[in-house]
Amino acid sequence: MNTDDRLDSVRSTYDAVAESYARLLPDAGFEAPTDHGMIEAFVTHVTGAIAQAVVDAGCGTGRMTRLLASQGVDVSGIDVSAGMIDVARGTSPELSFEVAGLSELPYGDQQLGGVFAWYSIIHSPPTDLPRVFAEFFRVLAPGGHALLSFQIGEGHRHLSRAYGHDVSMVSYLFTPEIIAEHLADAGFSVIAQMTRQARPQEKTPQAVLLAHRPAKVA
Repeated sequence: MNTDDRLDSVRSTYDAVAESYARLLPDAGFEAPTDHGMIEAFVTHVTGAIAQAVVDAGCGTGRMTRLLASQGVDVSGIDVSAGMIDVARGTSPELSFEVAGLSELPYGDQQLGGVFAWYSIIHSPPTDLPRVFAEFFRVLAPGGHALLSFQIGEGHRHLSRAYGHDVSMVSYLFTPEIIAEHLADAGFSVIAQMTRQARPQEKTPQAVLLAHRPAKVA
């Protein structure tokens, strides 16, 4: 499957499940306490003395966008699925949402203080990660931060059922080491890493990495 076909598959799947997704996951209550700890660390960095705007990259229906906004983050959301964006706009009209993909973010160079990628890289095959992370690096100002979460493992899974719907979509698993290597190749420095075991409702262990775009050397 080429990149365009894969994106079409992801887009059509999330268009179909958008309303069900919003009912099943209305907010950030599903996340584990350790997940929230990493999110809080990210928020602390992006709301510091030189706070700048943040993008929730792969925002879905905006549940994590709302969480970040509630914590004082100047955040907007993007997602490849127009259906998910429609739900996000209807639920949170006070926030800004736009249809866009991870490798084509609608922001200028060094415009943002943070990129929040909460389980949004899981539909990107390993060969796409260099382009995605280069795009994250491009939009981040020096000193900016990126937070990424994903399922731990290797290879991929084919999803035939999700959020109460029959679907056909591929989800990729990664080791923290592989993601850290790709981030380093893009110019990032990983400054914190959290891994945890799967909870009963999860099939795999989970990871969250906090990465930093180094400030310019004077």
